[in-house]
Amino acid sequence: MSNKGEEPEEGSEPESVDPFGLARAFQPLTDYYRSIFADLLRPMVETYMSTTRIGETIGRRLAEAAGVNAMLRETFEPLHEHFREYWRGVFETLGSLKDAIYPPNLRAATPSVEEFEQLLLEEGIPLMWVPGPKIVRALLDAPDAIGRRRAIGRRWKGIVSDCEAVIADVDHPDLKDARGFGLDCVSALRDGHSNPAQALAANLLDSLMRAHFDEPDRRKLTSNKKGKAKFDLNDYEVRVALTFAPVWYAHAEYWPKNGDPIPHVFGRHPSAHGVSRTQYSRINAVYALMLVTSVLKFFDVELER
Repeated sequence: MSNKGEEPEEGSEPESVDPFGLARAFQPLTDYYRSIFADLLRPMVETYMSTTRIGETIGRRLAEAAGVNAMLRETFEPLHEHFREYWRGVFETLGSLKDAIYPPNLRAATPSVEEFEQLLLEEGIPLMWVPGPKIVRALLDAPDAIGRRRAIGRRWKGIVSDCEAVIADVDHPDLKDARGFGLDCVSALRDGHSNPAQALAANLLDSLMRAHFDEPDRRKLTSNKKGKAKFDLNDYEVRVALTFAPVWYAHAEYWPKNGDPIPHVFGRHPSAHGVSRTQYSRINAVYALMLVTSVLKFFDVELER
């Protein structure tokens, strides 16, 4: 750690990410169709929007990805032949919105808003980039949180392989060291060393957040305090929201000095300050690996090159 007041060397500052302005995944497209279809799209999308508290931002974009293309096709197909080529290009562009929002592991399952809310915010299960499509399907088909945790426990080897494939694909130069440590987590888990894997994954997550977000944004993404407002997905672009909702969950408040019980689910704070058989387990190490893999891939996609 550098001394207080020490000036960093020129060029040594890591690139930070603005979680409130990340729109490269789909912003040009949304600007385009808003300018043309604003009045037309609104009633169509609202028909399909969720009424849960996640609300407009997430609901609208997931609805668009799921069904607006087909609805528009039905609306405009009868137009004169002169316009058909033009609208065909628009339909193809709108059809690509789904690929812009979802990473490959989610494109077959396309979870609903309610499913995202439950798994990401209520259970802290990462879904962006990992796990693979078959395991995502198993999680969505599980009857409850206990069933999903058991599914992750039964399929841990496959999940570790999914994480390894995603981490190995990270190639941003600023993430070279983090990629190596992520693969160390994979090796440790695969070799039966789940406790070191969990500890390393928890600390790698913290290091990534500190390296690539400024302090106010990092605090907002990790401030999970008792009695305070939940992480609001509407505060962020969709990819940011879906990646960092389980990060927020993993930062649930934990104070040993206040006598807080050590949680049995994975947490960043109890992994550091509540080392115990309650917190440390193979299944929690898998959660930690999935989480850091998702965040690492997010930065690989979003950091400028």
